[in-house]
Amino acid sequence: MPNFDELLKGKEAANLMKDPGKLEKLRDAPETQQIFHLLSKSTGDLESAAQRAAKGDTAQLTDAIRQLMHDPEGAKLIQKMKDSLK
Repeated sequence: MPNFDELLKGKEAANLMKDPGKLEKLRDAPETQQIFHLLSKSTGDLESAAQRAAKGDTAQLTDAIRQLMHDPEGAKLIQKMKDSLK
């Protein structure tokens, strides 16, 4: 699994952050909402897991993302989300 810091510092993330319209579209996309739902089910409390990850404890969120990526439905949603950013 890619390093989250590398993803956040990558060219794609930088371009996305410069485009508020695209960022808003991504946030509101049905695929994104479903991904958040699946991650919430895996973590029990996605917001707390995200806050811990922001402070350096990425274990719970990383495990939830790994599960999502190995789930056929999750992998399909992630691919749709990636395709919408092109």
